[in-house]
Amino acid sequence: MENFRKYLSENILLTDGAMGTYYNSLYPEGEELVEAENLKNPQRILDIHKDYILSGAHILRTNTFASNFNFFPDKNDLMENIGAGLRIAEDAIEYSYSITGNVDENIYVAADIGTIYDWGKDYAEVISDYKFIIDTFIDRGAQIFWFETQNDIFYIKELSEYIKSKNKDAYVISTFYIDKTGYSKSGVSITRIISELTEMDSVDAYGFNCGMAGSQMVNLLKNISFPSNKTLVALPNAGYPYEVRGQIFYGKNIGHFVENEASLQKLGVDIIGGCCGTTPEYISETRAVLSADKYEKHLSKKSNEAVARTESKFWEKLQRGEKPFVVELDPPADMNYSKVINGAKVLRDHKVDLLTLSDSPLARTRMDASLLGTKVQHQVGIDVMPHISCRDRNVISLRGTIMGGYANDLRHFLIVTGDPISKQNRADMTQVFNYNSIKLMNLVNGMNEEEFVDDTVVYGGALNYNGVNAEAIARRMKLKMDQGCEFFLTQPIYSDKDVERIRLLREMTGAKIMAGIMPLVSRRNALFIANEMPGMNVPEEIVELYKEDMTREEAEQVAVDASVEIANKLKDCCDGYYFMTPFNRVNLICRIIDEIRKFD
Repeated sequence: MENFRKYLSENILLTDGAMGTYYNSLYPEGEELVEAENLKNPQRILDIHKDYILSGAHILRTNTFASNFNFFPDKNDLMENIGAGLRIAEDAIEYSYSITGNVDENIYVAADIGTIYDWGKDYAEVISDYKFIIDTFIDRGAQIFWFETQNDIFYIKELSEYIKSKNKDAYVISTFYIDKTGYSKSGVSITRIISELTEMDSVDAYGFNCGMAGSQMVNLLKNISFPSNKTLVALPNAGYPYEVRGQIFYGKNIGHFVENEASLQKLGVDIIGGCCGTTPEYISETRAVLSADKYEKHLSKKSNEAVARTESKFWEKLQRGEKPFVVELDPPADMNYSKVINGAKVLRDHKVDLLTLSDSPLARTRMDASLLGTKVQHQVGIDVMPHISCRDRNVISLRGTIMGGYANDLRHFLIVTGDPISKQNRADMTQVFNYNSIKLMNLVNGMNEEEFVDDTVVYGGALNYNGVNAEAIARRMKLKMDQGCEFFLTQPIYSDKDVERIRLLREMTGAKIMAGIMPLVSRRNALFIANEMPGMNVPEEIVELYKEDMTREEAEQVAVDASVEIANKLKDCCDGYYFMTPFNRVNLICRIIDEIRKFD
């Protein structure tokens, strides 16, 4: 890699252009998944690499952008496909030696790794998939790794550090899809990408590819300062994409494209090339206009100013070490929201610190928690924290919902992945899960640093403390905390065993935990929760406290006593209390809070 780094320090490096769109223009009858042609029609891929070398490209990206488990589920097939993609690119360089009669040591191969869309996968699964791809490339001698068309910075730090741990001399490039508004598909801003990638010692070069035409990329980048310690990459599309009869085409004006490539160079770009719609002709014409000069980039400075934060009663108490009271109400399944309004007034007068509204629990339609939350907060005068679920919204809608809530003075959110839609209903309803809770927290963390910097939002996560492996639960908690999660609301706690699990998780993570308390209001209710609600552990002795012939008043007194007893056991291992209101019985919750205040 010493030769590559030296060449890059002295020259503008020109890449190849598009693989997929160029292949489809040459072979419209070929495989829809171009990466599959590594094994089915390797000569075609070899010829394309040759064309780019002859056009003047000094770096080839392997035809492996979509070579991952989403498209090659069998690991042996995936390994074979990746190996073939790397071998074909290397063969193309050997071919260039044979036709020129001399060895040009300044043509390189980059192991191309595209975005792995993590539908339904957790962080560890996606990281494992990426590492399998990386290991396959490393085992076959790859030295340059290119994370291409990334939508998020979420995985880059861990993956780039993993590559360097395997080969400290490896060169890591990460480029991101950014649209003309300056945001990725995942809602990450260009300024945040620059800020965070600048701090990653394990990433050698970063920049942008796809998403926009050259003129749009120039207009976006010309107003941004870039750090001088990183190599900058820019690979625009041939033109603006448009769709005709289900096929995507790109505007074709090579002269205009080349002019913008020259402008990108003057902005300090070090690695220049093309993305969708470009061909060897684009690269050849770009080579002809590139200057030998290396233009300096303006040094950007990261602000060390502390961000502002909402001064709600809940947040102040949590920071002082006092135990706030959070109460959850369920939005209605119809238009009758008066019970929520009236309940919120009672809780406000009872000096509850924060009201939280669930987001369609059990995947059943209810009034939108954020919209109802703004009404309650403005009309009642109590701080509201709506749940934001990833089940029903893609990233565009999630980001828009949070921005809309913020514009309406919401400063607290509980970010959850959400309950899945039941199998019997999936024929009629589609669940999204574009994000999970950890990735959404990462997005909101970025919004706090940019859009909400004058008054940042406070957000927490759900804690399912059950499970055999406490270490795995703690790791997931820490991942959330790394993304700015300030506190956790737990599932209902009923047993001594659950109390000890909460104590252990708090010791393992240092997290602030709001202990979940959901009073049981009858024997029937206790039996249902104990037997039909997954993840809730109601001991038999609790169930037996409730008798069949109890009056409502008697059952509620048992609920108060049992809830206060568990709260007393939790007082030295939690940071606050989170009450789930059964059947809208707000006065029952107030009675329990009164008793807890006597000892806490």
